[in-house]
Amino acid sequence: MHIPFLLSRKYLFSIKHHSFISFINVLSFLGLLIGIASLICVTSIFNGFRLLVRDMLLTIDPHIRITMNDELKHGDITERLKYYTQTLKVQESTSTKIIINHKEITQAGMMLGVQYFNAKEPNRVAIGIGLADKLGVKIGDTISLSTPSMLDIAISGMTIPVGIRVIIDSVFQISSGVQYDNSFLMGNIQFLLNNGIAGKKYTDLYIEHPDDVDGLKSSLQQDPLLQKLHIETWKDLHKDLYSTMEFERNMSFIILGIISFVSAFNILIAMWMMVKSKLKDIAMLLSMGANEKDIRWTFLLQGLIIGTMGSVLGGCVGTVLCYGQQYYGWISLPNSIVPTMPIALSYEIVCISIILGIVVSGIAGIYPSLLATQTNISEQLRQE
Repeated sequence: MHIPFLLSRKYLFSIKHHSFISFINVLSFLGLLIGIASLICVTSIFNGFRLLVRDMLLTIDPHIRITMNDELKHGDITERLKYYTQTLKVQESTSTKIIINHKEITQAGMMLGVQYFNAKEPNRVAIGIGLADKLGVKIGDTISLSTPSMLDIAISGMTIPVGIRVIIDSVFQISSGVQYDNSFLMGNIQFLLNNGIAGKKYTDLYIEHPDDVDGLKSSLQQDPLLQKLHIETWKDLHKDLYSTMEFERNMSFIILGIISFVSAFNILIAMWMMVKSKLKDIAMLLSMGANEKDIRWTFLLQGLIIGTMGSVLGGCVGTVLCYGQQYYGWISLPNSIVPTMPIALSYEIVCISIILGIVVSGIAGIYPSLLATQTNISEQLRQE
């Protein structure tokens, strides 16, 4: 392996008689460097936006939601959930459709009941900024809440529906693209239960790493006590949004990965031209006792050297750019929910990108290396 490495290094960095081939090698190297760096940066940007959206959703949604039924209640499964060490917190919640009235304005919405919301003044609620704008309310205003069943009872009894009066305690904003801002309220679960506006009951689970919910969900579904209950992760609650983000990230990885294949094609062309220009040298080496394996490795290593250098340096450049954006915020986003472009660097993606560049470069060198071993020794020496 020592001789093929020396020969491949000599052929690769010799620009005296093969400046055009060396120029193609430089282009291949730069193409790989830029491609790998772009692959890491763009994937990190998609990961950053994904984590941003995930964190916004999880300000209201739990990591795992178990829908209760008439047979089991929250207290029945709380003790069982303590056996699952991944679980950090378990709490009860509810949700129901409501009709909201304020002065002459009526709007439909969703009421979420949570345990940790203002236990000292349970008749207070938080309202989404979009819904507050529709109703024309602000902090301190009083609104009336009614459920569809309350309205049905009032209509059937020919009476005026009487809603539950609550006070606006705060206004929240998740993001302009999420429906929570336009239709959701949050209140104390015990207050809602006492006034008959609780709706569906859930047991919500929170874990240390939200992205690890799939494994815990599978374990819960196999539990004899829980297998009859409907279990959803935060990914299931927003399946369309999550699937779209995953699809965009994967497609961007594939599209940018094509740049590596284009660079590999340049490597193939450069190695093919190198083999054609070195046919006499190859014939001389074979006649002096060099074996075909050494000849193959001589040209295969050229592709691997270009691929390794371009991929590793591209990985370093991409990592440095991501860290620079993460800590210094070079790219700002004015009039956005975040001041700078979000970045979430994954070392797994860095390793995959570097390995991808090296592999495609190695593959590109296979054909030229095989072509080199098919040299006709007698013909080439006769021409010499």
